[in-house]
Amino acid sequence: MAKLPSEIKLTRHAQIRLEERKNSVNYNTKNLMRSSCKWYGKDDLIKNSKLYLHCLYVCRKSNQMGYITDGNIEVIYNKSTGVAITVMEVKEKFLPITQYIKPKYLKQIELKKEKIKMKKSKTIIGTCPDCGRENVEIIESVGICNKCKLRKQNAKYRNKEYIPYIKLSEDEKRKIDARSHGQKKKSDDNQHDREIPIPNIPMIENYYQMKAENNPAIAHIVEPKKVEKTFDPLLDQTSFINTLRNYGCEIPEKNLEDILNVLSFTDTLKNAFVTMTKNNNQQTILNLDQTLDIVERKLQRDWEINGFQEIDDIKFKGFLTWRRMLKSAIFFWKKLYQTNAPTELQKVWNHHTINDSNDKIKCGQKKFQITTDSISTILNTRRPFTRIFYGTSKEDVYEQFTKWMNDRQLHEDKSKTTIVELSNEGEDGRSKQ
Repeated sequence: MAKLPSEIKLTRHAQIRLEERKNSVNYNTKNLMRSSCKWYGKDDLIKNSKLYLHCLYVCRKSNQMGYITDGNIEVIYNKSTGVAITVMEVKEKFLPITQYIKPKYLKQIELKKEKIKMKKSKTIIGTCPDCGRENVEIIESVGICNKCKLRKQNAKYRNKEYIPYIKLSEDEKRKIDARSHGQKKKSDDNQHDREIPIPNIPMIENYYQMKAENNPAIAHIVEPKKVEKTFDPLLDQTSFINTLRNYGCEIPEKNLEDILNVLSFTDTLKNAFVTMTKNNNQQTILNLDQTLDIVERKLQRDWEINGFQEIDDIKFKGFLTWRRMLKSAIFFWKKLYQTNAPTELQKVWNHHTINDSNDKIKCGQKKFQITTDSISTILNTRRPFTRIFYGTSKEDVYEQFTKWMNDRQLHEDKSKTTIVELSNEGEDGRSKQ
C-alpha cells in the first residue's frame, strides 16, 4: 500500500476549505492523519484510471506535492513540510472511489477487518480468575476480563508488578473500586448531558402586552431569522493579510496592518501622516507593491489547479478588488515621497511652514528648484521629478539632492538634470545644467 505521512498539518486556508465540506467535524484538524477514516494515496490508485489522471492533474505531476483521499475529500499537501495546501471535495463522477483502488489493497484491508472481528468474537462468558467477577466477558487470548487486562497493561507500562485483584489488600481494593466508581459516574454524567435536549424558546413580539393582559392567546410568535455568515473579501482585512502571509509575503504583520489601514483610508491623511512619516514604512510600501504581483500569480495558479471552485473564485476576485484599490494608493504615496510631501504637509497642518521658510531665508540660504527624471533602483521605473531645495550654493543643494535620492533608492538621469535658483517670490532666476 502507499506510504502515507504520519502527520499533515493544516494552514488557515486549508482549514477553512475543510470546514466548508460535509462531515468536517469527523476530521482531526491538528493532525489530519489521525482522523477516523481510511486514507488512500496516489500509489493505491489503478494507473491510468480517471481518478489517477485527476490526481496527476491537481498535483501538476510534481514530486513535491502529495495527494490523499478518503472518498469524501481530497487533500493536496507538501511532502517535504507535511502541510496541507488545500482541501477539495471528491466529485460525484469519481464515487465510489473503491472502483479506482487496486484490488489487492482492498483485499488486504478486508483481511485486516476480519482479523479484528475474529479477535473481538473470541470471548466467552464466565468468571474472571483475577478479580472473581461472575458472568463477565473473558478474553480468550489472555484468559481474564477486559478490566483486569487494562490493569495488567497499565502495570507493564509503568514497570510495576501486576497483582490480581483478589490478591490485593482491602485498602488497595477500596482505592481501585473508588476510582472505577468515579470514572463510571463521570461517564454517566457526560452521557446525560449529551442527551438533554436544547429547549426551543419562542420569540414573542408582544411579550409585555401578553403579560399585562394575562392572555396567552394574543401572543405573536416571531420565527428567528437565520443569519448566514457571508464572506466579504473587501471588508475582511484579516483574511486578506492571511492570504498574503500564506503565499510568501515576508513583510512583518504589524507593518502590513499599519500600511493597509492607511492605504484603505487615504482621505484621512491628516491623522495618517504621523504613521507614514516613519522611516521604515516607505520601504514597506515598495515591498508590498512587489508582493501584490507575486501573490496575484500564485492565487491565479491555485484557482486554475482547483478547477475554478467558487471559494477560490471569491478569494481571487476579492484579492483583485484590494489590489486595484491599493495600486492607485501606493502610486499616490510613492509620488508624495519623491516630493517630500508627507513632511511638508505635516508642517502645514501644524502651522509651521511659513515660519520654517522664513527661518531658512534668514539663515542666508537660497531657494533652488531641481528638475530631472528619477529612476527607481528597485522597480527600474522612470518618473519626472521636481523639488525645491534650500542651500547656500548650487553645489550644496546638489549634494542634498543626491543624498535624498540615494536614501530612497533612486538615481537621476544626469542628462536631464537642471538646477534653477528661484527668488523669494517664486520667480525664476538663473538656470544652469
